[in-house]
Amino acid sequence: MVEPVAVIVPNFNKAKTLRACLTAIAGQSYRPVEVVVVDDCSTDGSADIAREFDCRLVEMPVNGGPAAARNEGVRCTTAPLLFFVDSDTAPAPDAIANAVRLLGDDVGMVQGIYEPYPLFDDGPVEAYRVAFEHFWRRRAVGRETGALLAASLIRRSVFEEAGGLDERLRDGEDDEFGTRLPARYRLIATDRVLTRHDDEERLGPLLAEQFTRARTKPALMARTLLRQRDGARGARVAMMSPARFAHLDRSAQVTLAAALLVPVLPPALPLLCGVILLANHEFLRFAYRLRGVGFMLTASGIHLLAQGALVCGLIAGLPGAVRVLAR
Repeated sequence: MVEPVAVIVPNFNKAKTLRACLTAIAGQSYRPVEVVVVDDCSTDGSADIAREFDCRLVEMPVNGGPAAARNEGVRCTTAPLLFFVDSDTAPAPDAIANAVRLLGDDVGMVQGIYEPYPLFDDGPVEAYRVAFEHFWRRRAVGRETGALLAASLIRRSVFEEAGGLDERLRDGEDDEFGTRLPARYRLIATDRVLTRHDDEERLGPLLAEQFTRARTKPALMARTLLRQRDGARGARVAMMSPARFAHLDRSAQVTLAAALLVPVLPPALPLLCGVILLANHEFLRFAYRLRGVGFMLTASGIHLLAQGALVCGLIAGLPGAVRVLAR
């Protein structure tokens, strides 16, 4: 039986990529019955691009962030299956079809991964970011993982049972949502659902984004700790608690530990940087196979800076976690 699918595209100032995104959705082999673009008060003409396509355009009255936009998109649809697509991505032609095939009775959510090449190749910083996201998420295939809503299929009933996305969050809302997925359903990460992503092309903004996202994690983990303390059941609460680090592979654990030591042992910076690169040798080999030795060397430098920004963000987020626990 063919189950109807609604595609939900939250958008904020993605005029550069929205046309490619909606073109890719229109070219799906499994045709959605509804395509809803939720424009979150864009100022770059994105809404006009959406009007060129056979989709429903919903314009938010105020900028509420991606969680609010996705929730509004769900409210504006009726299909039993929801496929979330970010407006800076372009899903492969068989993305929806493959996701539907994997959505068995015991599966609550199927999430795709990024392809190793960007949607628009704007230089080495973006190439690194997209390559690392592909490598990292491909390694998560077949394992318990946090949620990624850039290319994910979920049953409406499961989305509603989980309570939708937390509109108070501007970052990390997908990770937090993943902790509330009912435990009786599996969350499948698959490399059969692929999408091309247009990521940040400048080093400064990329590091700032890494810092900002990491800064939200301690407070989210603190909230999850409180839920565990209060006896939360039926949710993947461990995926956003300190216990989550047990889910990381050895290279990620070594990277995080070495990066955390950099502020404490600054004279050992060269040694710690070497440890981080050694721990990530599989990614660096992947970068070499993908684009050659020049890209591998560039990726090494950017990766060290990105890990430093991540650690700084985690440290900066600790006061927020303390405030949550003190309530």
